[in-house]
Amino acid sequence: MVWLCVALFLPVMLFLWALETKRTRINRYRSYGWSWKKIADIYGVSPTTARRWSMA
Repeated sequence: MVWLCVALFLPVMLFLWALETKRTRINRYRSYGWSWKKIADIYGVSPTTARRWSMA
């Protein structure tokens, strides 16, 4: 029964994650207390650009 739930739930979660925008992810990282530098490193941009993306 557990495997059936996992088999049905996992694809749905992956689909929802794929629909999430960059802005949403950046704002979630900020809510976790991450620095602009750390977020910028993930995307390979400057901290200023990451900050701009969060407000776009």
